[in-house]
Amino acid sequence: MADAILFMPIKQETGLTLETAAEAKTLILYALIKAASKYAYQGQDQAGKSFALRVTHMAESDYAFHLENGNRYRREDLTFYIQSGGKLIKLR
Repeated sequence: MADAILFMPIKQETGLTLETAAEAKTLILYALIKAASKYAYQGQDQAGKSFALRVTHMAESDYAFHLENGNRYRREDLTFYIQSGGKLIKLR
């Protein structure tokens, strides 16, 4: 988990209590490579089914998102999710 992106949005105006903040200790950012991307095959299993990859690093470049498969991607090639309670939740 050391290379996961952590989000700690604890502000008074959010309405989070210390209990809810403690329950959501970390959020892990995942990305699904869009089917329309020329890189879509890099996020598919042998049967052609897409799967989410963990975002391991972000950099200031055109290909800013480094995924756990070792490749870098543009924002427009990805759909983002966070892991919460064992489920992936799509970000808008």
